[in-house]
Amino acid sequence: MGSISRVLSCVFATAAPLFVLAPNAAAAPDSPYTCSGVFLSSDGAAEVESCVYAENGVPRAFGGLTIKSDTITRESCTMSVTVVDYNAYETGANENVATSGPFPCFNGRYPSPPLTVDRPFAIPGHRYRSYTEVTNNGQGIARIYSPDLIL
Repeated sequence: MGSISRVLSCVFATAAPLFVLAPNAAAAPDSPYTCSGVFLSSDGAAEVESCVYAENGVPRAFGGLTIKSDTITRESCTMSVTVVDYNAYETGANENVATSGPFPCFNGRYPSPPLTVDRPFAIPGHRYRSYTEVTNNGQGIARIYSPDLIL
């Protein structure tokens, strides 16, 4: 019985650090934004992320796309970024406070400059989140949400 307890304590002691090394979905510590992490689209054709941050008291957002398949072309694919105010229901206002509109798909992070919420819609204490949406041939293949941003 003593040898089993030593084995078990060794297994638990060596397994614990594995949890510490798990990847973090947030952006690098020296960057001003936080991101969702990279997720594969439903068809496996692209990796998508959504990022949000505050600058000068207003939310800003951008998405990231890495094309993994030749089934995605600039002609067949669009990406858009939207910022949502999760406290808008308190006043009955529209929760979608900014949208980039659709862009043709290409590798990189965009829009550039990042999508910026107009100051009247940037309310201190409100919770904001962006999402990046990708369509291919008119079908939604990804909607990825950023972490929350509280102004």
